[in-house]
Formats: sequence, structure tokens, C-alpha cells
Amino acid sequence: MSARYVLGVNIGFHDSSAALLRDGALCALVEQERVSRRKHAVGQPPAEAVAACLAMAGIGPADVDTLAIGWDFRQIPLGRNRRFTTDGLRAMLFPDQEDLVMPAVRWVPHHVAHAASAAFSCDTDEAAVLVVDGAGETQSTSIGRFADGEVEILREWPVEESLGFYYNAAAEWAGLGYWGTGKLMGLAAYGRAASGAPVRAVPGGYELVRAPAAQVPARRIASLGPLMAYYPAVAESLRPGFGAFFPYAPREAEEPIAYADFAATVQQGLEEAVLSLATELRRRVDTPVLALAGGVAMNCTMIGVLVRSGLFDRVYVPPVPTDAGVSLGAALVSARECGPFTPTRIDHAYWGRPVTTEAGESAAARAGLAHRRLGDDALARFVAGEIARGRIVGWARGRGEIGQRALGARSLLADPRDRRSLERLNVLKGREMWRPVAPSMLAEHAHELIEGRLDDPSRFMLAAASVRPDARRRIPAVTHVDGSARPQTVHRDTNPGYWALIEQFRQLTGVPAVVNTSFNLAGDPIVDSATDAVDTFTRAKEIDLLVLGDTVVTRGEDDLPA
Repeated sequence: MSARYVLGVNIGFHDSSAALLRDGALCALVEQERVSRRKHAVGQPPAEAVAACLAMAGIGPADVDTLAIGWDFRQIPLGRNRRFTTDGLRAMLFPDQEDLVMPAVRWVPHHVAHAASAAFSCDTDEAAVLVVDGAGETQSTSIGRFADGEVEILREWPVEESLGFYYNAAAEWAGLGYWGTGKLMGLAAYGRAASGAPVRAVPGGYELVRAPAAQVPARRIASLGPLMAYYPAVAESLRPGFGAFFPYAPREAEEPIAYADFAATVQQGLEEAVLSLATELRRRVDTPVLALAGGVAMNCTMIGVLVRSGLFDRVYVPPVPTDAGVSLGAALVSARECGPFTPTRIDHAYWGRPVTTEAGESAAARAGLAHRRLGDDALARFVAGEIARGRIVGWARGRGEIGQRALGARSLLADPRDRRSLERLNVLKGREMWRPVAPSMLAEHAHELIEGRLDDPSRFMLAAASVRPDARRRIPAVTHVDGSARPQTVHRDTNPGYWALIEQFRQLTGVPAVVNTSFNLAGDPIVDSATDAVDTFTRAKEIDLLVLGDTVVTRGEDDLPA
């Protein structure tokens, strides 16, 4: 019996992606931005991501049995657009295949796809599911139940009550931009929260505190979709609430630190709202496992609060909870409908395109860079020694991570013992100085550095935790101003090469962690290919050496290992 392939896609308004399943098992997931090199792939269909997934599986478009889409545009007027006809989908996803007979198409509601991406991937038969994002077809927040391979949505909150839009609008108010939500979260640690944020927890959930807003015209919804149609109205309705807090006006030229108290207040409001949702969900669904997805699940401070609340024994967030993950969720829903299957337990994030040693050597040679191949043990020893000497290392080995966190496949690495590592990396990447960087630490030694509970999200650097007071002077570069860190626990079985590097660093220094931040410069997506890595290395002179597969790359022969 031949294999059955399901291709899942996100063809939404940003973060487009593709995921390929073979008989229900995940083969590959590629985000369009990684291939096109346009951050968030705004307005881009995932044609290049689709081609990359098919190439990794060694198949062509004609081998795909089902196309699963992580939106159901048929529910909204936008679905009448010609882009979503059979011919439109063919042109969008398979632009060089004019004669292709399209596979069957399965439209999966956006929040069902989000929920499935988490629930099917966490290796459990039953879970409570929580989806919190900007906008689905008509909803922004959903709670539900996963059981017997099915996602049941129990309650939804409309787009006008979007917690994602609330946080995006707050980031814009603080002058950090629509995509500056991570910056706002980092800034919040410097402030003191006040009561009265324009979101409040209520029995059974939450509600936004909004001024009356203009009605969104149906024509605008039909032409732009829920994200672009509703966001301006929701943001405008929240501005009076934001203006109640110092500095009482949206930021223009003032330093961001003036908005620290505002950021802390907004963050506290989000955390209280999500805790209220989780409390209601636990009341309705008596299971110890919470599966969480949606763009708001990238808020690691909030996830840390959820983990520590003890409402659930286990909290699972997939490595790609954003809209890029609905390609996976849609494919899983479709595969399940074809009959019983065993979904892939996603306990690592390495499902992207590979960087091989051969590709690294070729890219280095084309750029005129010195390079030398090493064995695994020698590579780990050499790089650990260079980090301990204070050098910044670009690290690109194996298959790339999925999601917005670098997790030891496309990373910039440095010494956590030196606070200047934070400064140097922020300068290198063009980031604000108040933004933190994170540690990758050996899972078996995490308790030496972190106090309290760590759960599944720490595998993907998705939950903040408290650094032990006695460890803060050991790892100052990754300790935030409030004593927190965003740890990644590294497991030998899922990334042995990265684990070996950190183990070598531990043996040299006594510290079982390294600084890990994403391998990219300001405005760029995380590097994907060996060519991307070499290009970034040549532009950023502050990166001291580069590792591509098993090859060390330097600017001169004298810097190569003996």
C-alpha cells in the first residue's frame, strides 16, 4: 500500500508555512520567511515552503493526496475571492504546475488547526485546549477539549475581544511597533504594574475595556479579512484605556524605558485574563494536561505564570504556536479523518531544512573564507573553548528549528558568565540594550540554575522561570532585571551535538549553560541555509567564528583549529 501524503498550509496574512505528513507522521515543516528571507512573510503565499517540504520528502505535487488549509475562509466573505478557488490555490501554491490535478482540499477552521497543532503533538489521549491569538475567521480566543482524536470547541470570544490585538496595540502605543510584542514583554520586567489595564478577568474568562468603536464595514471585511479589517478598530477602542497610564500618550521620541510601568500593567492584565481562562477551562474539562497555541502563547512570561499556577499538572506549547503552526494542525486534522494514525510526538523543534557539512564548505569556499572539518568530539571541545574565551559563535548544524526561537540549530552562542555578552549580542543584532538574551542549559543540570517547576515549554524556550539567587552571579548575561530567564532545556537524545557542546563548556567552566540567541540580524528572519549563515557572518564582524555542520569557518587561516 502506497504512502498517503497530507500537505498542510497556512495561507493567511502573515507567517505562511507548509507542513508535510506521511501516513500521519510529520516529515517536514518550513516557514515561508526562512526561504523567502522576508520576515513574517507578510502577504506571501507559502509556495517556496511547499516546494521545500516536498523536496525533503523526495516527492512532487502530484504525490500529495490532500491539501489541508489552516483557515476556513468559506465562513467569511473573503472566501469568495478568486484566490481560494481551485485555480487560485494551484497558482498560489504550485505556480509552476499549470496542468496539475489538484488534490482534495480540506478547509480547517483556524482555531481548530491551532488546537490540533498542540493537542496531537503532546503525546496524550486527552487534553484541555486553549487558543489565544489575534484573529481567526470570527474568533480570537477559544477553549475546548481534545479527546478520541477530536477537537471540540466549547466557547469562543469574538475578534472584538482579542487579547492578541490588545497586546499588539499596547506595543504600538509604546512605540515598539505592531510586531514589537516581544519587546513589550521584555520591557515589562523593568516596570511596576498598576491596576486598571483595559482588560479584566471576569467569571468564566475575560473582557476588554474598550471605548465605543466604529462599526467595521462588511466590504472591508470581505476584501481584507479579519486581521486587517478588525485590528484598527480594536486598537483605536483601547487607546483611551492606555492613555490612563503614565506617560499618558503614545510614544514618539521618548526613551522606551518611560513606558516600563505601562508595559508591566499591560502584561499583568494579560496574565490575569489568561489565568481566568485556564481556571474556567479546568472547571469544564477535568484533565491534568493543558495544550496551548495561538500567537499569544509566545508570551513566555505569561506561560511561566501558567506553569507555576499549578492549575494543570502539565502545560504543553508546541515550538510553533503562531499562525505558522496551523499548517501542521490542519494536516493533522485531515490525516485523522483518513483513519486511525499515530501522530508525531513533538519534543524537539528540528523539522526544517538541513545545513550539511558539504553545503557549509561550499558556501564558505564561495565567500573566500577559511574552513576546516572536525569530528564531533573535537568540534565540541574547540567551540566550547572559544566561547569560554569570550568569543561569539554562529552555530548552524542539522535541520533548522520551527518557530521563532533559536534552539541550537541556528543560534548565536556566547559566554553566560560575562554580562558583556548581552551587550555585545544586542549591539551585533541591532537590538535595544534593555532586551534580554536566553540560556540553553543541560536538562539534567537545570535545577542548579533555575528554581521551581520547568515543564514542556522549556524544551522550546517558551516559559520564563526564576534564576536561583545563588546562580545569578554565575550566569549574569542571561539573568533579566527581575531575576528571571527564558531557559531552553537541552536533551541529549534530541540534539546530541548541541548537548555535547554545552557539556564541554560545563567541564571547562563549571557552568552547564551557554547564551543562545537567534542567528539573524535586525529585520532578518533566522538564517536557514548555509548561504544565509555565511552572508550574516560576513556582514556581522562581531561574530568571531562560524560552525556549519561539522565545519569551522573563520575569516583567516590563523583562527582555525590546529
